[in-house]
Amino acid sequence: MMVHLVQALFSTLAFVSLAGCANKMPHTSDGLRLKISHYRVPCQGEGVQLCYLVSKNGGETELFYDQIEGFAYEWGYNYEISVERIEVEKPLADASSFRYRLKKQISKKKVSADLRFELPLVVDNYRLVGSDGNNCLYFGSVRLSTDAISCDSLAGGQKGAFQHTEGGLRLVEMIF
Repeated sequence: MMVHLVQALFSTLAFVSLAGCANKMPHTSDGLRLKISHYRVPCQGEGVQLCYLVSKNGGETELFYDQIEGFAYEWGYNYEISVERIEVEKPLADASSFRYRLKKQISKKKVSADLRFELPLVVDNYRLVGSDGNNCLYFGSVRLSTDAISCDSLAGGQKGAFQHTEGGLRLVEMIF
């Protein structure tokens, strides 16, 4: 009799504990399918950052400000992925109320080397092209091949037309 009472009490306490934990677990979505473009663009949140260009579940292309845990993005490839969206219980001020985690990479396709696309060189007086002493860098991380144009000269343009190369981007044309 005492053993049954102890087991019942233990079972009840375990159930109550698990129910309490369930309320504290973050809410997740079943999954979101994203098509991600072969290049990232500057966008403004708290400051200037690089955003993905995405199409969610087949919708219109939009800026995606968040990071995706477990996703290893490479410039020059179009992706289709499935992500889990996790609600953040108490997000910081001006931060996203969701986190995103890669569930599955559905496809990764290299774009044609002759594909041209435009990127701004300046956003709100913030120069997006700098130098590490040896190379011009876009947003501090993407190596630029600029031929005879100096990194400082790029700041005089508003936009540039680029193509993908091994290890970075090649400036095709400056747009003033």
